Order: sequence, then structure tokens, then C-alpha cells
Amino acid sequence: MRTIEYLDHLKVSFPELTDQVVLLRDYYNNKLWHQLTEQIKVLIQSPQLLAKKELVNLYEIFIKDFETRMKPLSLVEICIVIAQQLDNDGARKFIEQISQKVKKDKSGYILALAFIASIHLNSQNQQECKTTIETARDELKGVTGLEPIVYSSFYKICTEYHRLKNQASEFYQNALLYLSYCKLDTMSVDKQTALAFDLGIAALIGEVYSFGDLITHPILKSLESTQSAWLIQLLKAFNVGDITQFENLTNQHRDSIAKIDAIVNNKQKLLQKISILSLLDLAFRTPSEHRTIAFKTIAQTTKLPLDDIEHLLMKALSLGLIKGHIDQIDQTVAIAWVQPRILDLNQIATMKGKILDWTSKAQTSLNTIETETVDLVV
Repeated sequence: MRTIEYLDHLKVSFPELTDQVVLLRDYYNNKLWHQLTEQIKVLIQSPQLLAKKELVNLYEIFIKDFETRMKPLSLVEICIVIAQQLDNDGARKFIEQISQKVKKDKSGYILALAFIASIHLNSQNQQECKTTIETARDELKGVTGLEPIVYSSFYKICTEYHRLKNQASEFYQNALLYLSYCKLDTMSVDKQTALAFDLGIAALIGEVYSFGDLITHPILKSLESTQSAWLIQLLKAFNVGDITQFENLTNQHRDSIAKIDAIVNNKQKLLQKISILSLLDLAFRTPSEHRTIAFKTIAQTTKLPLDDIEHLLMKALSLGLIKGHIDQIDQTVAIAWVQPRILDLNQIATMKGKILDWTSKAQTSLNTIETETVDLVV
């Protein structure tokens, strides 16, 4: 069946789509490839074609005739929709063929790889999924300015892979990257809530020591009216190292927390983590000229025994969260640097106070120079 004959077949088989098919024929005859591509994107969403699994025929008889004229990314987007009418093995082989056709185009190729990786994951072929993800990651190196759908698709499959592997830190990083390219209104409320909850747990148990990216993200609001709303408060307590608030929340929501294996199995790690975050907050709040802090002060802030403070400091130093020097004899630590992080309103207020204090001292020094320095030039 030739392409024009196939369009006639579509009009007869799907009379309700006649207007769309007429447009296809007009664009095809006039070689308006961009308009034709956009019209195909509309057509493949038609419930009638989806119900009768007509999309494979649409590709084989019609689209295939001019696919080299199409933008590679658009071709992959269309073919991904078509592939969903095939079984996993058929869909994988189909998109693998398409990926070879668009291999010279970064956007199209990476999007195809992301979909292939998702098929491997659905087929429980984790090693092939990982290999495909690594191939796509290599393609992304040194490349910027690709379409958002490419990044969102890539980071989405990375997120799903690390979720399956229970790799909290990697899941957290990739999920936030996915959200930076994905519009929330394209996700159902249930999916937002599930992802927000998983992100919160991953932030707590993973090697994450700055919660600002998550706390300020709109997705966290999806938990506000749910039974997991306590997680928002817990994250905020960790963000500023508020140990008292942490203890209150864990006691208040003991039953809910007991059902979450990830938290129960990492209890000691969470205690150490909030102690480190309490140390970071203390260092942040302490003026730079007074950042030689006594172990005793740290012990009071973190509620840890004095004998545990040196180990806590060594842990924070090894993680690169602070830079400084420990004086074991005087039982002090001189902190020269604290890891930058996104600040909440209270922390911003603290920073404002520091800036005002610095401004005042700078002005005082200037006045001293102007009024008390001997004029050396006659």
C-alpha cells in the first residue's frame, strides 16, 4: 500500500479523523515537513488509533516514507508513542532501530537510549539498563542546551533505576535533576506525593547534608495534607540541625516512623547525621572571627558526650563539610570554611546580620583612617 493509498484507508477506517488526515495529505503533498510532523504528533494521540493499535501501520506505511525529512528528536518522540503498542521486546528492537537512524543527533539519540533503558528496567534486566544509562551519560558529557524532554527522560530513568537499587544518594540527586526539567503539572498528585515522600526519605538516609533544594521545591507541598506531613517538619529540623525538634518529632510520630524500614534500619546514622548538621549550623551562626570553637560548646549544641566530639569533627572533615584544624590539647576546633548550602528564612536573617555587622566594622575602620591617620603628604 502506497502512502497516499494508506491515507485514504485511514479516512475510510476512521471517518471521525477525516479532517486530520486531509491535513496530513496536504502537508505531505506540499512537502511541509515541519507542519506534517506536528500534525502526526496530534494524530498519534487519537483514542481511535490507540484502541485499534494502528500506529505501527502508520509508521511502516506512511511515516517511514519521509522520516529522514523529520527532525530526529521529533521522530524519536513519535516512535516512542508508537512503541508503546508493542510488547517489551518488540518496543526495544523498534526503538533500537530508530536510535541508529538518529545517532548523529544528540537529542534524538539520548532520548531513544533513555526509553530503551526504561524497557530494560521494566523487563527486570538491570545490567542492560545500567549499561544503556552509562552510554547515554557519556553522550551527555560536554553537551548543553538540549531540549528539556531529553534531560527529563534521562534523569527520570536514572531516578527509577537508583530507586530500584535502593541507592538513596544517587536517587536523590537524579530525582532533583529530573524535577528541574519536568513540569509538576504533568504529574498526577499521587505521583507527586509518592516522589516527594521517597525524596524526603532518601535525603534523610543518603549522603545528603544540604536539604535546601528539596525544602524549597514545590513538590514537597504535596505532602502537606497527607499523613506524611510530619516528614516536611523532620526535613526542616535536619536542615538546621535542630536536635530538640528532631527528638520531639520522632516521639510524636513514632508509630508512623516505625513502619518505614529505611529510617528504622538507619537510626544510628540519622543520629550522627543530625549531630553533624547541628555542628554545621553552629559554625554558620558563629562569627568568622570567633570560629575557634570549644569541644564543650559543640557538645552542648549537639547533645553528645564530650568524648564523642573529636570523632564527630573528624567525620565532618572527612566528608568535606567543613575545613579547619583540631587542637586536641586545648579541646578546640578552628573552622575556616563551611560547605555552602541553600538557606531558609532564618538562616538568611542570620546572614543579613553578619553583613550588617561587617558593614558597621568596615565603616568604623574607614572613619578611623580618615580622622586619625597622620597626613603623610604636605
